[in-house]
Amino acid sequence: MQGTVWVLAFALAPVVTGAVAVAAWRHRHGNPPARALAVVLLGISGWCLAVGVVLAPSAPAVRAAGFPLIFLSVGATAAGFLALSRLLAEPTWRPRRHLVLLASVEPVLLAVTSVLPATTDLVFGRTDLTAPAGAVQMVGGPLFLLHSLYSYAFIAWALVRLVRLGRRGQPVVRRQARVLLVSALPPTLGNLVFTLGMRGEGVVDLTPLFFIVTGLVAGWAILRTGLLELVPVARDQVVETMTDGVLVTDEVGRVIDLNPAARRMLAALRPGAGPAVLGRPLAELAGADLLRTVLPDGPAADGTYETGRAVVEAAPGCWLDVQSVPVASAGRRIGRVTVVRDVTEAQLREADLRRLAQQLAEQVATVDRLRAAVAEEAVRDPLTGLHNRRHLDRTLLHALARSVDDGLPVAVVLVDVDRFKSVNDRFGHATGDAVLCAVAAELRAGTRSGDTVARAGGEEFVLVLPGADEAEALARAETVRARVGALVHVVPGGVLTVTLSAGVAVARSGGDGAAELLSRADRALYRAKSGGRDRVVAAGVAGADVSDVLSTA
Repeated sequence: MQGTVWVLAFALAPVVTGAVAVAAWRHRHGNPPARALAVVLLGISGWCLAVGVVLAPSAPAVRAAGFPLIFLSVGATAAGFLALSRLLAEPTWRPRRHLVLLASVEPVLLAVTSVLPATTDLVFGRTDLTAPAGAVQMVGGPLFLLHSLYSYAFIAWALVRLVRLGRRGQPVVRRQARVLLVSALPPTLGNLVFTLGMRGEGVVDLTPLFFIVTGLVAGWAILRTGLLELVPVARDQVVETMTDGVLVTDEVGRVIDLNPAARRMLAALRPGAGPAVLGRPLAELAGADLLRTVLPDGPAADGTYETGRAVVEAAPGCWLDVQSVPVASAGRRIGRVTVVRDVTEAQLREADLRRLAQQLAEQVATVDRLRAAVAEEAVRDPLTGLHNRRHLDRTLLHALARSVDDGLPVAVVLVDVDRFKSVNDRFGHATGDAVLCAVAAELRAGTRSGDTVARAGGEEFVLVLPGADEAEALARAETVRARVGALVHVVPGGVLTVTLSAGVAVARSGGDGAAELLSRADRALYRAKSGGRDRVVAAGVAGADVSDVLSTA
């Protein structure tokens, strides 16, 4: 009865571990540790099944067939356990050829020697395969002892790695390593007791039963806590594939590590530096000027550099964004990490944008100047360059509006060139245009800031004098009349002089509108011409001169 119980127990163990192996295998996509765990659990399943065959109620020849399966399964378990401990920390790790040979050759040799009549006693010594079911006492020979030491070397190696990962690994790895460590300890200790017991009269191998604990713990961790769902990314995998250059220097500035991107940048920056980079000062490879640009304050007292960052033109047409940060250990700075990014394209785009912005600004300024010129031309007389009637009307309305606010008068002087028609008839329109331009120049020269002089049409001009009273307006009009009268114009066959007549009207505090003010100045001009020309006449107070003008006419 007891033998049947042992056989059933060993039959149950591979069912449990096999089911957990299937669960781990389902997580294998993109998850190398899950594949290794599945191999370990399948090896355990084979080990349990092999021991069950040895203990089963069958002929000695059938029981002996379980021996090679034991060694092959133990080899797969030990090798898979070692691979699992490596892959937890380094998912990109791949076993080298010599490690594969070490893990596979020894189990195969033991499997062969365990069934050969000439060598079977060297493996299992005095093991009696005729014992009742469940009572086979396995006695180890010298080759089995060597096999145990060999297998435990792999397992110890893996356990040490799991302990280190559980203490100092990445946070995502620590919990996984601790769970696997807990699940591996019971069968490891149980197998150690079994191995030591094989040196005497023999012992029943109960190790597979301890593996039921391993299967239950690993299954709970996979199915209930998401073991192995999060896979860490190895530092080398990240740094080596970065497009940014990463350099690590020691406390005196020597390069001790760099990624391929940094190596390419250094080769482009200093083509003559050669491939030997490690151990050389970074200032020598990159240039001291570049480092001073990034770190203008230079090295700190302990030989390392403070944090610094700058975008520099490391070579003509080559722009780099360089950032350097110190690295500390146990409170002491031991070096620095420098990250370099090629930003040449970004700098060129930025330069293009600045150039386009400058061109756009210049074009906008040109358009503004043209618009202003066009606007100015629209209110300028093309012959004399003075303002035209359109501008005059707008300016006069503005001046009258301000006079209301300021309480100051606004004077208007209406000027007409005497007998100008005869100038055109005798000397032609070209001479007449020259005379008008000369008169306009004198009018412009006699204005002050804030005054407006415009050509109203033909030989008639208007001056708007904000703030001028009647006396000041008459004086200024008289000055203009005298200056124009003193001009000498060269004409075909001799010289020519012309005279002016002017009418002055003054509005006080917006008493007159623009039309009324110009009308009064026009009536005063009419009186000046009627009175003999070449004179200045004031309109007087609004309304007082109307009858006088009519009577003179």
